[in-house]
Amino acid sequence: MAAKPEWIEPGVRATLIWTDGEREFPGDPRLYEVAGPVLGEPPPTPFFVTAPLSEEKFAAQLYAAEIGIEALRDFLDRCRLVKGRLSEEYDLLIVMDETPLLPVLEEWGGEDGGGQLGYKEEIEAFLSGDLVFHANPEAHRALQQSSEAFVRTWVCAGCGEAEDASNFLWTVHRGASIQARLAIQNMGGTWTFWLYPFQIEKSNV
Repeated sequence: MAAKPEWIEPGVRATLIWTDGEREFPGDPRLYEVAGPVLGEPPPTPFFVTAPLSEEKFAAQLYAAEIGIEALRDFLDRCRLVKGRLSEEYDLLIVMDETPLLPVLEEWGGEDGGGQLGYKEEIEAFLSGDLVFHANPEAHRALQQSSEAFVRTWVCAGCGEAEDASNFLWTVHRGASIQARLAIQNMGGTWTFWLYPFQIEKSNV
């Protein structure tokens, strides 16, 4: 399948689904068995990132800020990007289209895309219209100083631990800007993946 599918564009948000096996019947769409997270309502978009349940140790390592670039790429290489919907019981993901995730992100990384955001240190966030992505100053400095970085940018102080509410960002320096190739927002174990959501202004920090 082509690395740049026509059914998705940079900037979309996708819900991570842990899968525990799949079902496939002749003439029917592929079905993934949902192992988590527990959802109380349908996700806001028809896009999903599926990850095998056998990779669930990645979550604990992510919360502990133990994931580097190589480990991130290894995990993303095992994930798939899916357009589909959940069954009424949220126990099956019904697939309309799918493709490996990492090649898409890397293909998009060869292009200029996404609005360029400045960093608002007074509120510790990247901000553009209704887009707010919290990032503390230490994380902002780290992604400015490294040609490629994957950092935990924020943990909600009033929520508790990184498992409760936290943000993570994968960035790559390209020309005069910094690409945000992947942003992960965790809310109580439900992860939203922003796929190539924006670019970041370079600064002298």
